[in-house]
Amino acid sequence: MARKRITMNGVEAVIEPLHQEQGQNDSFTIGEFLRLHEQFMTVKKLEGLAVKTLSDHITFMRYLKDWLHNEVKDYENRVGEKGVFLEYVAYMYSKNYKPCTMNLRLRTLKCYLRWLYTEKILPEDISAKIKLVKVPKDTKEPLTPAEIKKIFKILDLAEYSNYRDFVIMLVILDCGVRINELINVKIEDYNSKDKTIKIGGDTVKTRETRVLPISTKTAKHLQRLVSIAEANNEEYIFNSTYGGRINTLNVIKNFEKYGEREVINYKQTTPHQFRRTFAVECVKAGMDVFTLQKMLGHANITATRIYVNLDNSHLINSHSKINIISKFI
Repeated sequence: MARKRITMNGVEAVIEPLHQEQGQNDSFTIGEFLRLHEQFMTVKKLEGLAVKTLSDHITFMRYLKDWLHNEVKDYENRVGEKGVFLEYVAYMYSKNYKPCTMNLRLRTLKCYLRWLYTEKILPEDISAKIKLVKVPKDTKEPLTPAEIKKIFKILDLAEYSNYRDFVIMLVILDCGVRINELINVKIEDYNSKDKTIKIGGDTVKTRETRVLPISTKTAKHLQRLVSIAEANNEEYIFNSTYGGRINTLNVIKNFEKYGEREVINYKQTTPHQFRRTFAVECVKAGMDVFTLQKMLGHANITATRIYVNLDNSHLINSHSKINIISKFI
């Protein structure tokens, strides 16, 4: 069958004939598995997957390739059966990878294997044979207001990088935005009149654009950062000291460094932890869980519930305020 050139969602690509069009191959090799991944990525781009999701597929496949290259002899000619991938799982176990890290890699692998099966390239659904690792229930405590204030105190707000990170902290604490979403906010996405930030669908897991409100206090600092960006002819609001948009990894490293300097009771001080703090404080303040779900950008309420781990003192106070038993005696 001839090659086909198609366009969807603004992406133009050449699609090669797949195995089911050439006759299914029962001795599908790892070499073919690796080569076909590029076509899988093209299909996913045409489906309109988020940039972050596409990036994850590429990154985690690179990790698998590195393992094959270093640990599996003559891997390209090895038959692509479940044993190979279970060896990869065993390898990650042997290196004491965190369950969440393993699952991130396994989810993208399973997605690709499932695609190979549905396209009739693989004779069996290997993805169903690869199980995700059980993750211990998340009991991480959010940062307290006092701990947040300690971090604020060590920031030198006269220094651009510190001030930028301070504003990032404020915005996350104010509206719960993901760090990857926030660093992709352009100047044009900020409405200073309404004090709202537009989060574009291309940077969101659910692919849905949402508008997040921020407080007057946060808006004041954000506007100052916008002015700095405009003065330097920048497109994005949050930039590096060398110019151009700051990347997620650098922000995460900066946040962790601030936490280490202040030694916040051995808690994580990542942007994600600030997002968790926002969620918990919103619930304590009385925000309904459906509004919180929308602000966090979760597709379902289950994901939102994971973020909220209320301490016993809050449960006790809430219970005493309700005083249900007084209705009966």
